[in-house]
Amino acid sequence: MTDSLALFCFACAGASAAPFQRWRRQAPPWLRIVPVERPGRGIRLGEPHVRTFEEIIRLLTREISRDLPQNYALFGHSLGALLAFGCAQEIRRRGLHPPKALAVAGSAAPSRRDDSRLTSLSTDQDFINELRRQCGTPEEIYASPELLRLILDATAADFAVCASFQYRPMAPLSIPVFIFGGRRDEIKEQALEAWRVETTADTACDLFEGGHFFLREHEAEFLTMLTSRLKSTLENPLSERESSLERRI
Repeated sequence: MTDSLALFCFACAGASAAPFQRWRRQAPPWLRIVPVERPGRGIRLGEPHVRTFEEIIRLLTREISRDLPQNYALFGHSLGALLAFGCAQEIRRRGLHPPKALAVAGSAAPSRRDDSRLTSLSTDQDFINELRRQCGTPEEIYASPELLRLILDATAADFAVCASFQYRPMAPLSIPVFIFGGRRDEIKEQALEAWRVETTADTACDLFEGGHFFLREHEAEFLTMLTSRLKSTLENPLSERESSLERRI
């Protein structure tokens, strides 16, 4: 019988954690999905946005570490991947027991990030253009001034978080890192593979058809693979550093 595992899930820029609620209905009984909501959106709509990487990492780590289960993992998509990584580092710094794994989707490795273009975005139209370029925002959002305002404010704050991130080489983690990407995403395989330097444990990289939001486009297939990777950490813990690179549709 597989032990239970809690998966803390971090959303992409501009998004709330609400979509992860849908994963709860699809996850196997042993996997508990824990959406991590950032201030200024979703159930935390009345709270002020956080606009720096260091501040949001301290805040989120403090919140998720209040009652850490024995078995847990961290997952993030895009900006969420960077936040999950930052929390893993902060958890280690605080001397807390580490996650079983870090899973990252649609995100270049921290050492390969280039968010310079985000610093040039300043107007609502700039942010709208960027959201349309990423093709992840439903059209009905653009037709609703109230909803669009919420998304734009959250996006501006999250892009400020991205722009404030500065990569500093640190001692690598000692947990498996599972990497997921879209074959048509502008984030290329080389930038995904660079996550391998952030751990001394095994890594695996799985590529799916689709763009930056491949995990929505192929949700069932993605969740099957994610679940399989996480299950392996409970049943057959990965050994120290013999990285594998696997590609599956």
